[in-house]
Amino acid sequence: MQKPYYITTPIYYANAKIHFGNLYTSIIADVIARSKRLHGYDVMFATGTDENGQKMVQVAEKEGKDVMTFLDEVVAQDKEVMHTCDISYTDFIRTTESRHHKFVQSILQKTFDSGDIYEGEYEGLYCIGCEGFKKESDLIEFEGKKVCPDHLKEPEKIKEKNRFFRLSKYENKLKEFYKTNPNFIQPQYRYNEILSFIEGGLEDFSISRQNSNFGIPLPFDNESVTYIWYDALLNYLTVVVDNYDDEGNPIFKPHAEHMVHTLGKDIARFHAIYRPAMLMAAGLEHLISKQEFVGGFFTVNGQKMSKSLGNTLYAEDLVRDYNRDAMVFYLLYDIPQGADGDFSLERLGNVYESMLMGGWGNLVSRVTKLAQKNGITQGKKIHNTITTSLEYIDTLVNEAKLQSYMQHWYELVQQANLMMQNHAPWTKLKDKTTQESGIQDLEHLLWEIKQLTLLSAPFLTNSFKKVQEILGNDLLSQIDSSNNLSDPTLFETLYNMEEFEINLSPDVVYQKKDS
Repeated sequence: MQKPYYITTPIYYANAKIHFGNLYTSIIADVIARSKRLHGYDVMFATGTDENGQKMVQVAEKEGKDVMTFLDEVVAQDKEVMHTCDISYTDFIRTTESRHHKFVQSILQKTFDSGDIYEGEYEGLYCIGCEGFKKESDLIEFEGKKVCPDHLKEPEKIKEKNRFFRLSKYENKLKEFYKTNPNFIQPQYRYNEILSFIEGGLEDFSISRQNSNFGIPLPFDNESVTYIWYDALLNYLTVVVDNYDDEGNPIFKPHAEHMVHTLGKDIARFHAIYRPAMLMAAGLEHLISKQEFVGGFFTVNGQKMSKSLGNTLYAEDLVRDYNRDAMVFYLLYDIPQGADGDFSLERLGNVYESMLMGGWGNLVSRVTKLAQKNGITQGKKIHNTITTSLEYIDTLVNEAKLQSYMQHWYELVQQANLMMQNHAPWTKLKDKTTQESGIQDLEHLLWEIKQLTLLSAPFLTNSFKKVQEILGNDLLSQIDSSNNLSDPTLFETLYNMEEFEINLSPDVVYQKKDS
């Protein structure tokens, strides 16, 4: 039986179509999901949209549309982006769906009944852009005003009846959780930041809005709706609700206990502090995610992405202009998980032409053309090269060390190119006394190409499909990282195969980009 594995992206704010910066976490999650499928896991992969809140109403009204019409259009655009970028999600959750409303209300009622939600009054600052409450210390000076650092607008001063969650009650329990789960957040310095924040003392937070008519109604207060930063944090479990028992308690799929998140550093506190405490209060502590992979931000040529600067990038444009493989490989090869990075179209072009076309594509093309010319019909391991174990790759993936994964793979590509150059099989094949050695060199290089193709399957999805066609091996043609394997041992079997038949159809792996 396949082991369950569940990975999620954050749900994306539905006020506009997702851009390249948003999609970064989806790319990380997609590579991890594909890798786990190939390693024989039963993978669920969720993404979606965060749609509740007054800001959605305001944006829709500004465009002269009904709010649900507006949201449906944004969701259609987001799904099209995901399709173009070949993001292999298995569930797209929308927080306006009835299944999400039902689950959130069940958790709210349970938490209210236990006494961890109480009525109070909030008086202070609220940023509609963030859909978040602000303190004076959160604001920055801009054009003589105190503004939200993300939106550069003054927050509103509000006073309203709110329901509050007793976060402070769980401060010690959260400290204990962190000390017994030292790998909960990756990278490690993000873990240290969150633990330090907890140790600085936690305050109860509002979970409702009174003056909003677009959200999930509180089951115990028909005058208020749920604050989006409460309902949104529960979407990951909505996806894995299998059913409800006779008393209205959710019954979860096995994947619920094997969940990891990918997210941006700006929402790490919500996911790593609020959400665990909420689950503790609801008696669902066992469903706290196993790990949180926190990513950084990146600039474009040294500048923050901004519509006003005209440098906002959209992933579907990069896929069209370069190739999906180039976009994914560049991001993961150049930017360490968790760190901030800078994106450059010039660097993307260099990665595509030098590393993917010149390094990998050229290797496949040279070896397969020469092998076909000389009637070679098998790949065969002859030398002790590519000693990388699948266990090592799985460890890198489990720790989200995707940069190390990319760099290790490309080092192996370079070694294979060096072998081709040093052994010069084309020269050996011209002399009868060295012909056999030349044949063996090519058979071994075909084995290396098979190994490198399998190792690249989670991230070079276009290249993988092309090399499947080029090599013409029946078992290799059955591998599809976008779906769970019907035979969970197939990938390992292929990787460990030291001799295999081929029916070569040499072709160009990557086309030269039009100038």
